[in-house]
Amino acid sequence: MIRTLIFGAIAGYVGKKLYDDGKLTEFKDDLVARYHDAKANLDAQRADTAPVISPTTSPAAPLAH
Repeated sequence: MIRTLIFGAIAGYVGKKLYDDGKLTEFKDDLVARYHDAKANLDAQRADTAPVISPTTSPAAPLAH
């Protein structure tokens, strides 16, 4: 338990130091940019593999009540 407290204190100190120096903002911006790139790639892959609906096919008729 004491190791956990010591590690938490060190991590907090280092995190505060990085935050004050602005290093975490750069890290966050990099993560956001990578996320958006991955999302765009995934959307492009989905668009490439999406089933193509033929314009000559008629839509299904609605059910009569």
